Amino acid sequence: MKKNVFFKRICIMACFLALYNTIYSQDEHYLATRIKPGDICYVDGEGHERFIGYRDWDMGNPPGDPIGVVFFSFYGPYPPGTDGETGWHGWMIELGESDSCVWAPETSPCYNTTVARYAVTGVSTPYNPHNNQRNHALADTCGWQNTYRMLEFLYAGQGTTLSDATLPVLRYVFSAKNGVSDFSVKPSMQERSWYLPSLGQLRLMYDEIGAVNMALAACGGVLMSEKHSWYSSSEFQSPANAAWAVNGRGICAAGNMAKKHLYKYVRAVRNY
Repeated sequence: MKKNVFFKRICIMACFLALYNTIYSQDEHYLATRIKPGDICYVDGEGHERFIGYRDWDMGNPPGDPIGVVFFSFYGPYPPGTDGETGWHGWMIELGESDSCVWAPETSPCYNTTVARYAVTGVSTPYNPHNNQRNHALADTCGWQNTYRMLEFLYAGQGTTLSDATLPVLRYVFSAKNGVSDFSVKPSMQERSWYLPSLGQLRLMYDEIGAVNMALAACGGVLMSEKHSWYSSSEFQSPANAAWAVNGRGICAAGNMAKKHLYKYVRAVRNY
């Protein structure tokens, strides 16, 4: 009888040890591969994208060419809720930013039209008048989808092209960040294309402005100035000639962010 009890205890302890080793090894992998806000994304000598903390970046002997700074990350499958690749995913911002620009001139077909609507959890959902517009826009974290729909609106819906007379904010993103020079045809958007961030993404970026600026300073990027405001791809529902923006002092009132307003900037973002 005593032998059976002893044997059971040994088995239970063995199970606990196996479980502990499994969890510990998972934690070790998790910590060893962790990507967090303030990490610098760079391309190494073999053309692979890597991530490094800003404290470990050596300006005098950099490990590669920096391309962006992480401001949001999560560990899990991508896209979320699917059987996609499990790992670290999230968003990074570019190292520079645009000059001041307008969202859309008054002559643009995008000026007095809510082009992209709001994209919440990847689905285009028109604004519900019973909801708070600001809260609705803050829930928009789908800048990639917004940018895609803006291109569709111009090229398919309006039969026009991307130019400074239509959408200067996207003109900057695709020319300066995606290397597009010919806009006679619609630029293609890949999973890792740079795009115009949504208000929800800009809010998350602003929440991490301290770590982001430390990383930008470490790798020679342009700091996010509190004197600047940045346009988003989230549009105001009514009136439709306004877009949401964020600045270093918090969320701007959308009524003051007319699409024709010049004194706003663009910080492109990208998935990783």
